[in-house]
This record gives sequence, structure tokens and C-alpha cells, in this order.
Amino acid sequence: MAGDSITKEVSIVSFNMHGFNQGIHTVRDMSLCSSYDVFLLQEHWLTPFNLSKFNDSLPEYTCFGSSAMASDVESGVLRGRPYGGVMTLVSNKLHNCTHFVCSDDRYIIIMIGNLMIVNVYLPCVGVANRSLICEDVLENIATWIEKYPDRAVIFGGDLNADLNDNNAISKLLNQFAAANGLSRCDSLLPGGHYSTYYNDSLKCHSTIDFFLTSNESIVSAYNVIDPVLNLSDHRPVVICCDCLVGLSVYPSAINSHHNANNQKISYLRWDHANFSMTVYRKYVS
Repeated sequence: MAGDSITKEVSIVSFNMHGFNQGIHTVRDMSLCSSYDVFLLQEHWLTPFNLSKFNDSLPEYTCFGSSAMASDVESGVLRGRPYGGVMTLVSNKLHNCTHFVCSDDRYIIIMIGNLMIVNVYLPCVGVANRSLICEDVLENIATWIEKYPDRAVIFGGDLNADLNDNNAISKLLNQFAAANGLSRCDSLLPGGHYSTYYNDSLKCHSTIDFFLTSNESIVSAYNVIDPVLNLSDHRPVVICCDCLVGLSVYPSAINSHHNANNQKISYLRWDHANFSMTVYRKYVS
């Protein structure tokens, strides 16, 4: 433990919601039952204006999100089914040590203490220019990893590819992992007893949701869970890892008589925001 930091165990969930209305019940139940610290969510299908639904449903979390439908909204009337979108939720208890790095249609990067946490959603089979999209996303993420060599990377999300396969996308992902020193968390620890994607009507299942890390020693648990209430076609994947956070996050560790009312706190309000932006951030004390 560094002199000005303490080690905190952080629990992180990756979950493809298969739409906000389908997945929010599972996320809410998990947040209430186990108080997970971070949620990496994919496929919420919300427009930029509706990203505030996360704030309304989960006020105990700070939200960092992007909509894949921003360009469609800007071009005119929406047609067809909604799609895409990523959202990262961070417990307000970690607000003081959380920093936004960057956001795109398919990934979000934030910092929590000494962790760089990457939430990614890669295209599925059948998407036009799938290989080019994957290459572009991974190259951009690799650039950010290179900029912060002192951070422990947690890379998680729906990769839409089984890393055990030998197809072009799986090879690309494994090459990315090797080049950036990332190890699969499911290979480090037991706990993956379920497939992460399943479709009972089609009688198919696969493992396409993963966590990777640049520091194997910080990961203490890995599991794929099967919630009773789950309307998505994905199961949540959970890891626990050690995170170095500043003592200022826990004022009592410095001074038990600390008065939080003496601190000046700033707020950003979503209802005063520019909704043409694809990034939604909500800060609370």
C-alpha cells in the first residue's frame, strides 16, 4: 500500500442488456443485492436524449455513456429497431477517484484509482465491415493503454467472439491481448460454469463476454452468474480486483473529525446539458 493510498477490492460486472427495458431490472436487482461497484453495460439501445434513464433508475451510480444512435437522431426521423450503445456505471462511493477518459459508439474508458477500465462492445457476425470496425476500435484502445503505462488495465465487455475459436476476429482479439500484455480472467480463476450468451428458442449458447487484465495478481475472483430475473440473452460476468485509491476517498482514514460540509462541491446537471453530445456524465457528491 502506497503512503497516500489504500487498497480497496472493487467488484466489476460486464453485462449485455439486450435493450434498456430488458436489462435494467437485472442491473437494479444486482446493485441492490450485492452493491457492485462498477457495471460495464452494452446494448442499451438508447438515444442520446434518453441516456438520463440510467440516472433516474440508478441514482446511486455515476453514469458514463454513449449512444450508437446519435447520427440517426441527427439525420431525422428514427426508423427500424434501436441498437448498440455502451454505458459504464460507477458507485458514487468511488466518485472522488473516478475520471472520464474517452468515449465512442463502441467503447468507454474511465480511470478508477490506479485502474484503467475499458468497456467495449464489438460487432457481431453479419455486420458490414466487421473486421475493419474491430481493428479500428482495438487500435484506438491500444493507443490509450500506451498513454498510461502505469495503470492496471481491466478490459471487459461483449466481444461477440469466442477467444477459444480460430476465426479471424478471435485471432485479432488474441493478438491485441498479447500485444498489450492482457490475460484472460476466466483462465486465471475458476467460476465460469455458464455460457455468457444463450438463446433457448434457438437452442444455442456460447461464451463471447470476457474480462482481460494487464495485472493478473490484482484479480481475486471471476464468475458468470445466472440471475433469476434476467430478460436479456446474456448472463452477467463478474470479477473482483484490487484497486489503489487515494485516502481522500475515505476521509475517516485521515481524520475522523473531518467535516464534509467544509468542502466546495460542483454539480453538472443533465437537464442543462447539450443533448447533441454522445457522452453523458452525471456527477454527484
